[in-house]
Amino acid sequence: MRKIAPEEKQLLRKSYVKRIMNVVRTKGFLSLTISDMAKLMNISRASLYNYFSSKEEILLEVIEYYLAYIHEADQMIADESLSYQIRLQKVYEQTVLSALYASDIFMSDLKIGCPSLYSRKMEARKERLATVHSFYSQGMADGIFHELNPTILIIQDEAALKVMTDSSFLLKEGLSLKHVLYDHYQAKTVQVLKPEAIDGEVDEQIHEVIERILQKLASTF
Repeated sequence: MRKIAPEEKQLLRKSYVKRIMNVVRTKGFLSLTISDMAKLMNISRASLYNYFSSKEEILLEVIEYYLAYIHEADQMIADESLSYQIRLQKVYEQTVLSALYASDIFMSDLKIGCPSLYSRKMEARKERLATVHSFYSQGMADGIFHELNPTILIIQDEAALKVMTDSSFLLKEGLSLKHVLYDHYQAKTVQVLKPEAIDGEVDEQIHEVIERILQKLASTF
């Protein structure tokens, strides 16, 4: 096999990890063997070892992928040069993807199988929630958001999205993820933003945000 440059190797690692994310999200990973993972990545077991030294290293890459996204989203949410409405859309995108990436079964397996990675994930969650809490609090102080409890807003979204993004719920109700996300965001806009703070043109951008969410899911699941 030809020698792979470090940069190319890292890109390939990410691309292979994306191929297993749907399975570890929906079924966990403790029952998966290296051979199972290689099959999901559509490469041989021998080829897998050219990129990952162990199952734990594969999971580390999964967590790194998630943490990189959270960090990028946090930076945008905290960017005061952007309008509150644009940042609210980023909060929504981040919350949706967090609900999907950090499923109960994946987090349970992570806690049992890789406690150190579980701790990193939980620390990132703590930082993410602090960023969102600060965002809501500042928006209320600036008179853009209705006076509501930021903690309740966060918990409400997490609980609702966990149910609404579940495939069995969507199938049972005859709904598409795209329409569920759009309707839920519209309800959130009315709940959080004061009427005079809503910019109709910016509000329309939620369609692009939802398309980006769906594209990200399609590329990883």
